Amino acid sequence: MNHLNSLRHVLAASVCLTAIGGSALADKLPPEKDLSGLEYELIGRTDLYDYRALDSYSEAPFLADMAAEGKLPAVKDRLPKEPLVFKTGAMVDGTGEYGGVFRHVIGGRPEGWNWLAGQHQGWGGINMAIQECLVRQGPRWQIKSEDQTGPLPNLAKSWSWNDDNTQLTMHLIEGAHWSDGDPFDTEDIRFWWEDNVEDENVSSRLSKGSLAPGAKLEILDDYTFRWTFSEPQSETLVENLAYIQGCPGPSHALKDKHPKYNPDATYESYTNAMPGEALPVPVMGAWVPVLHKPDELVVMRRNPFYWKVDEKGQQLPYFNEMHFRLSTWDDRTTQAVAGSGDFSNMENPANYVAALKQSQSPDSPVTVRFGKRALAWRLELNFSDIGAEDEVDLALRDLFRNKDFRIALSHALDRDAIGQAVARGPFAYPYTGGFTSGSAFFDYDSTAYQPFDQAKANAMLDELGLQDTDGNGIRNLPNGGDDIEIDVIFNSGRNETRKQLDAVISQLGEVGIRIIARGLDKTNFETARLGGAFNGMINRRGFPTLTREPCNNMPISASCPFFHQSQDGERTLLPFEEEIQAAYRTFISSNDSAEKLQMTRDIQRLITENAYVIGTIQTPAALLVNRRIKNAHPGTPVYMFEWAEDGIIRERLWTPTAEQVKELLPGTIAEY
Repeated sequence: MNHLNSLRHVLAASVCLTAIGGSALADKLPPEKDLSGLEYELIGRTDLYDYRALDSYSEAPFLADMAAEGKLPAVKDRLPKEPLVFKTGAMVDGTGEYGGVFRHVIGGRPEGWNWLAGQHQGWGGINMAIQECLVRQGPRWQIKSEDQTGPLPNLAKSWSWNDDNTQLTMHLIEGAHWSDGDPFDTEDIRFWWEDNVEDENVSSRLSKGSLAPGAKLEILDDYTFRWTFSEPQSETLVENLAYIQGCPGPSHALKDKHPKYNPDATYESYTNAMPGEALPVPVMGAWVPVLHKPDELVVMRRNPFYWKVDEKGQQLPYFNEMHFRLSTWDDRTTQAVAGSGDFSNMENPANYVAALKQSQSPDSPVTVRFGKRALAWRLELNFSDIGAEDEVDLALRDLFRNKDFRIALSHALDRDAIGQAVARGPFAYPYTGGFTSGSAFFDYDSTAYQPFDQAKANAMLDELGLQDTDGNGIRNLPNGGDDIEIDVIFNSGRNETRKQLDAVISQLGEVGIRIIARGLDKTNFETARLGGAFNGMINRRGFPTLTREPCNNMPISASCPFFHQSQDGERTLLPFEEEIQAAYRTFISSNDSAEKLQMTRDIQRLITENAYVIGTIQTPAALLVNRRIKNAHPGTPVYMFEWAEDGIIRERLWTPTAEQVKELLPGTIAEY
């Protein structure tokens, strides 16, 4: 039994499958056909890695030469007191050989290197190569259900709670360094929390107030810190401290760029304090970005101060160099299938059939394996007045807050047709919001479904008084108002999103609702999304767990979800939003498995029966890995607790010397 099913069995054992809140959900999703076929052996938490001092350590040969020449401290002095040690028994191909290149292709572009201020580095695994976070989620897919007691340790090697769960004390690895040699300690934690998370002027990935009500940080010593909360919490809260929310940055490099410490700085200048062309930057990750050719390439070299080793004492990573070719997301799959890229999360359903056919050739350089349905797309309508430009926008936002309007739009969508427009075959499955069917928290009986029914959609819109009063085929706002024209933003770099939006435009047009597509590049799309500057937005937004970027999905703080932000601190939540908020707070504060399970089902019901977002389709993704790559563990899902770039544990991947790709910058490290 794989982890997903076994986790469901463990959760289901504590609660009977009864209707939630006494209300039956009228329409049910059609039966689903699982395409994954995943089979793998699960292990215990302590079987994956631990923290301990070894008798001796070794390193990549060129680093050993630099240390011998006095250009670097000895490897034992660059490692922590007790490094993180990956265990050989959990490596499918064992400890590896140094050297070579691991090649990625991505469609994103580095926005900058200041991830503390919310900047992304282009996605596709480039962020994860440089950021290390307090705890880790990705490798949890490999852990037995009985050991699924929370996230895995990482920069925080251990933590503990007080008796009433109102204090969380965390202990960092001792003696680790940033890639430039500066010590990593609790000053980096303090700066991350006080001057970024808690500063409302900084667009931190973990927003103020979203960790827990009344969270206060106290620094106890160089490697120990404590949070105090106004309400009891649970181990679930710690998941918020994984990627992408709980990743501290280099305080020694950023503090003098922050307006709190520099009167000449602004928040804009702070956000851009590490622009894309300014390399290298200090990181805790396995590789350091050293070269950025805009629209072409990012080259990373191994971090000589990386703080993880294998059981032989070999400092990780095994690969000396990592490349990110800056191309398109579709090209990522093309390059992986052709063998000129080493890794791809194949996420564009339009590529699935062709990639499958090519990979089945006996001389194919790549393996292809589908996972559970974890990719989902949805139409989000803005409930807030933020960004409204005129009275028409305000009238539309009022309409969006009407449940019957949202339900009518959901009934107007033919999701089967949308799925086939994206990819022919059995890949797509209807999505109406909430957890994707590939999530361990998905519950079929708690999921409301609005099946395709144009007659019902038209009747509901008529009941709302939305008539076509001027005979042009478009319904009007009540009382002879303007045509109902909803501008919908989308990421113009996502072809699969554009195909879905085209289908949505056609289908909603048939019930008298006009959708105006507004394509934005990735950066402008993110700016509009985070700032609430849209009426409608269609986006790929999976919902695997409650704690993975919850601001995308629930009203857990004043700044989220992004389609219902507060304005000047004021916001009136809809009654069902208040119920979602209360259920989430109960979930993160409870240690009772039955209660936690009930909360996930309540949230699934509330989101789907109220059409909080209007889902379109959900699909699986496939993991593509070059056959020369070793330790790519069979069964690694594209997306479960985290994306596969984290789940596959890239720092322990390797390639035999005879199959290694030539390095662009051999024998070098980042120079600061």
